[in-house]
Amino acid sequence: MNLTFTVLFLNDAQMAGTGAVGYCDPETQTIGLVGSQSTDLMQDTFLHEVFHAIVHVMDLKETETEENYVRRLVTGLCTVWNNNPAAFKSWSGLV
Repeated sequence: MNLTFTVLFLNDAQMAGTGAVGYCDPETQTIGLVGSQSTDLMQDTFLHEVFHAIVHVMDLKETETEENYVRRLVTGLCTVWNNNPAAFKSWSGLV
């Protein structure tokens, strides 16, 4: 799981008409976040998109047992957290 995702901060016009405030594109290894979100929503959206990236990279399936799915998801999150301390320092600064 040694991939580098780029995080982009987007303006409202770039996401206009999608109804979304963020996205994860595993093919381009990009996470996009609308920068005008409130602090609480930005935290939520960032983690939401990180989870999408983990699910894709680790090829998690809904058919896995809940325990296995959660175990693998946590492993993915810990890997992201440990390899990207600046991102999570920024995230925690939103609190």
